[in-house]
Amino acid sequence: MRIRHGVALALALLAPLPIARAQDAPAADPEKVSNDDPARPLQMPPATTEVKEALEDFDRFQKRGAWERALKALYTIKEDQALRFVDGEDGFIIPVARKRRELLSALPPDGQSAYRLFYDADARKLLDQARGDHEKADLERLFSAYFTTVVGASAADRLGGVYFEEGRFDRAADCWLAILERSDAGLPPAPIAVKAAVALFRAGRRSEFDRVRAEIDDRHHDATVDVAGETETAPEALKRILGPDFEPEPEPAAASPDDAGPIAPADGAAPAWRFKIAETIEAGMGTIELNQWRAGALAAAAPVATVDGGTLYLDYLGRLMALDLKTGKLRWRSGSFHDVRRLASQPMGRMLDPARFAILARGERIWTVTRDPKDQNYAALFQLECRRAEDGEVLWKLADLPDYAGFEPTGPPLLADGKLFVPARSQQDQPLPHAWVLAVRPEDGRPLWKSEVAVSRQAQNRMYYYDRRETTAQVRMLLHKGALYVDTHAGILARLDADSGAVDWGFGYQTEPLQTERYFSISYGNQAQAPDAAGEPPVARGDLLIVKGARSRSVHAVDPDRMGVAWRRPVGKAVRIAAVDGPTIYLGGEDLAALDAETRELRWAARLPGGSYSGNVVARGDGVWQATPRGVFELDPESGAVRRIFRGDDLGADSADLLTTREHVIIITNRAITAYPRRSADAPANPKEHASR
Repeated sequence: MRIRHGVALALALLAPLPIARAQDAPAADPEKVSNDDPARPLQMPPATTEVKEALEDFDRFQKRGAWERALKALYTIKEDQALRFVDGEDGFIIPVARKRRELLSALPPDGQSAYRLFYDADARKLLDQARGDHEKADLERLFSAYFTTVVGASAADRLGGVYFEEGRFDRAADCWLAILERSDAGLPPAPIAVKAAVALFRAGRRSEFDRVRAEIDDRHHDATVDVAGETETAPEALKRILGPDFEPEPEPAAASPDDAGPIAPADGAAPAWRFKIAETIEAGMGTIELNQWRAGALAAAAPVATVDGGTLYLDYLGRLMALDLKTGKLRWRSGSFHDVRRLASQPMGRMLDPARFAILARGERIWTVTRDPKDQNYAALFQLECRRAEDGEVLWKLADLPDYAGFEPTGPPLLADGKLFVPARSQQDQPLPHAWVLAVRPEDGRPLWKSEVAVSRQAQNRMYYYDRRETTAQVRMLLHKGALYVDTHAGILARLDADSGAVDWGFGYQTEPLQTERYFSISYGNQAQAPDAAGEPPVARGDLLIVKGARSRSVHAVDPDRMGVAWRRPVGKAVRIAAVDGPTIYLGGEDLAALDAETRELRWAARLPGGSYSGNVVARGDGVWQATPRGVFELDPESGAVRRIFRGDDLGADSADLLTTREHVIIITNRAITAYPRRSADAPANPKEHASR
């Protein structure tokens, strides 16, 4: 292992705790958190005290073998509590319905006999009633409360079919897998295994599919199943249903044109075009005004940017712009830079958090998170707006939708699967704001669903400084295999069904406790503050999600389908997941570091100007690139050695980021937006370039 440039600081970035190998890890998670811990910032919608007492009564009576009283305790839980949350295993927070099903499935033989004696009749009656408009609801009730009865497996089989027809393959697979785990299900296992395998394959749960497929080939290779009027062996049926997708492994995605070839421009390359920001704002300022502007936090803020087609879209503190990618010419803008200068001179502007602005673009529309620059109210809300990409005209606003009035975005929206997902908080839930996820139709804002994810444990604690308001990490999301993963960056990762918004579970990780005091703090002059790393969305790596809360001191690898923690790695609080490429997890913070995903060992750490607290890190097998205030650095992915530095014309900026297109590398700073021609693949690197740093 080779550790470069600032090894002591790299060791500070990663907490000095021993790394537990997977085989040595204890069964119990020493960092397990509870949904009922009052010191935690957020709580998933909790079950009532009566529900928790019922679960405690069940545990107490079942230890004594008093099965009638134990089971009666479970069935005192009202159905309106079935989707509230209680503590599960390994830090997971699960719905009451799932907790009840797990308890009933784990009953010993004498408990199971008593259970069926008391509840088989009720289950049969409910199954007979599961018809028509109420079929799905009744089957879900059976799966939740009566799964281990004689008819429970049949109900789960039917429910799996309903989910499969709806395209909810993930939930269909869970129903059929639950049947396979029952030794007394009473249904032929081969057809259930085939259905489970198909659902797993459609849901993208490849490792579980491979396991069930191997079981079909081993245990059910001679069993016959009837599918669409044809009788054949289970392996043949599975192969016929999946068709040509059955045998080959998915091909790795080819590199997009924007990612092909070197990232950094050729040495000495002149800009293709440059769009000035700071010079435009500072033009005409006197010495005192200029010093005041540069001393504020807004002067160091770079625009948020995205590329779609031939246009670069920018959100600069609420001023929106569209630039032609080839020429850099301004196509349209929503406001002038004079508004920014005026905003910076107001007390409200000093408390504005630049990290809350966001923009994304797709086709004929763009969606932005902005704030009215003319509103001097400290409590003024950020707004989500949809605009026409051609001219910036507003098409709809979240605040104008009757179902979503009073909701404020709490992070960048996510456009995926034909839906626009918006993390938000409701101002109507004061004094304890609730964390929500909203799903809308992207073209017109038509509401699709809204789901409550968590509740704050106390009124929002706002701290103000002369220079800026205390920043809060933004909620970040990932759509993966039909599920929406929401990292609150306040101790909870939640999984939602992307089609319905139903919250499947939450994973609680350690984070900083609540502040117990509310106060208003003013500092005169510039006071150094330790930088915070940006909160990033979860990153998928194989069957695992790599998660790092903005104020957590651990990186977690979560298995979302099996609801387990594959591993945990202690790190410093001011660390983020900058990128994941193959076996390497790149950690940003004071250093840019490479962590081996298999051994969890730090392979190298490199000190870059300004650190790696935010911004885009491009990581590929042939190199790692990051824009800094002193140029674009290219690192060797194996050793972390600096191969070359492209200085460019943006030295001296306070912040820097980069975007790539087919023809250009675009450097985004608080000073300017500059596009450079990309270096050709055969252009030699300058080995002397990194000598002066």
